[in-house]
Amino acid sequence: MCIALVSPLVAAAADDVPPWLKDAAAASLPSYPAKVLTVVLLNEEHTTAAENGKLSTTTRTAMKILQRQGGDITFSEQYDSVSGRVKDFRAWMIAPSGKVKRYGKDEIADVACVNNDVYNECRRRVVSGKSAAEAGSVFAYEATTESQEFSNQLLFAFQESSPVRTARFVVTVPAGWEVKTASFNGAPREASPAGGTFTWQMENLAAIEPEEAAPAFLTIVPWVGVNLLGPGGKHPVLSWTDAAKLLSELNDGQAEANPAIQAKAQSLVQGAATEMDKIHAIATFTQQLNYVSIQVNVARGGGYRPHPAAQTFQKLYGDCKDKANLTRAMLKAVGITAYPVAIYSGDRTHVKSEWPSLGEFNHAITAIRVSAETKAPAVLEHPKMGRLLFFDPTDSYVQPGYIPDHEQDSLALIGAGDAGDLVRVPAGRAVAAAHTREAAAVLGADGSITGSFVDRRTGEEYANAAASYRASPHDDYVKMIERWVGRSIPGATTTSVEASDANSEFSLKAQFASARFAQRPQARMLIFKAALLPHGELRLTEKVRKYPVVLDTDALNETVRIQLPADFKVDELPPAIKLTSPFGTYEATWTVEGGSVVMKRSLEMPAQTVPVAQYEQLRKFFNTVNGSGESPVVLVR
Repeated sequence: MCIALVSPLVAAAADDVPPWLKDAAAASLPSYPAKVLTVVLLNEEHTTAAENGKLSTTTRTAMKILQRQGGDITFSEQYDSVSGRVKDFRAWMIAPSGKVKRYGKDEIADVACVNNDVYNECRRRVVSGKSAAEAGSVFAYEATTESQEFSNQLLFAFQESSPVRTARFVVTVPAGWEVKTASFNGAPREASPAGGTFTWQMENLAAIEPEEAAPAFLTIVPWVGVNLLGPGGKHPVLSWTDAAKLLSELNDGQAEANPAIQAKAQSLVQGAATEMDKIHAIATFTQQLNYVSIQVNVARGGGYRPHPAAQTFQKLYGDCKDKANLTRAMLKAVGITAYPVAIYSGDRTHVKSEWPSLGEFNHAITAIRVSAETKAPAVLEHPKMGRLLFFDPTDSYVQPGYIPDHEQDSLALIGAGDAGDLVRVPAGRAVAAAHTREAAAVLGADGSITGSFVDRRTGEEYANAAASYRASPHDDYVKMIERWVGRSIPGATTTSVEASDANSEFSLKAQFASARFAQRPQARMLIFKAALLPHGELRLTEKVRKYPVVLDTDALNETVRIQLPADFKVDELPPAIKLTSPFGTYEATWTVEGGSVVMKRSLEMPAQTVPVAQYEQLRKFFNTVNGSGESPVVLVR
């Protein structure tokens, strides 16, 4: 007879596992595709409001690791040390054998969100399961936090991308309090309240499959928003006007210019001939301040109140709201009014007009009131606030007058007191002249080719090119360009790569050569594509689409001239293309001029979000645009 022995240590650890975790770990699961690395067994959050408005939240999460690659999991709770605290934080790892590891205090870190002396009120309690994880393990944590929020609004997402067995959101309020809610992306409405407790629950949620150019996961997953309305609640936000007033209140008094700020602002605008010149001088200065990354979220630390402008100016660094606030202070010092703006960075489809909330945003920029003399793509005409120029001082490369691609066409909230409003940020008009490319090459009778190109970007097209160039060491950037050329010209070697970033223009020059550019199906024939260099990375290959397609501004005006071998003549040219669609315009022509094939193409696409219903039309547009670059030219001897 075989007797199983269990060490007292393991038994004690197992006894320490709470019932909710035992139940979650024991649940039977369906089979998942091999690419699914983890499954969330339980995702539960229970928030209780006290009469004085303080919130106590208990979070329980258990995740099963299906593949070893999914073992790099970190659980964390972010909190504001001034208005909140973590009362309890525990974590466990249950191995496939049943052995339980409970994480000790020395394995659970309490760290500042950013390691400096200004932002140390934002902290995180963190535990990592990486060292003990193996396939089949269950990693879990339970935390209880207390907080006093600016506005008693709660948001709960039922999943991220992994499949979820059970997700539950519970809210308990005192007698006499009112709860107003909204549900999105298929999230359920709350169950009938029982003793002041409201519950939302979803089960067996499938993994979210990524799609090219889709909205972010947090935009498309099921989620609910809750307003807690009671005597102890602060700053109820039931309309975008309420949210704008709250944003204004949080920024009031922070953008005051001390003598040092005033002196610096005045020195920056000396010699400025126009209003836009003044804005450009000050905006360029605040863009170059060191950026400290802190996630802005009024419901989970960070907040929307910037540090005083004088402090940011003295330290010469700040997060997004601090840089925007200092910009306002310096503009104010030279007689220009600007407002705080809350926006979502990274997904222009994220904010829902049906859910007024500061918690919808993760980024701060500014809106500058300008006169009729200032004209720029980022200007919005507002009936109450007048002409507003949007500017993001966090982005070091987008010139004043423009706005980053991922913020264009977004819903943003302007904190201008009673006049504040939710507005749609302008989408810059794509102008092909902002991205020009010229290439000249000589084709050999053996199919070889030698040539050079010049690629120039200004205006809307400048920022991404400059950011890519400045972000890499020179040698790495050159290798990237070599790979880019090699993807389009078979066997190409690239030399004499020169990049220039000056006077708001980015210029890239290079030479290339390939011994096997053109195909030679027979001795008297050459076949090649005249579009020597690639443009655009997006390829819409799926026949069926679940989510909208999020597109950034795109433009190109290109001319390619390829000198032909003397004893060859053109046998076949691609037909000219002219497309005008809701998504953009595209033209391409191939002609013969003085012994050369000349290809010209022009593309203009504004920033936009294309609904699923129009996906097939968009796919046909992209197929035509991308396919034209592969269209062959046929020569015969």
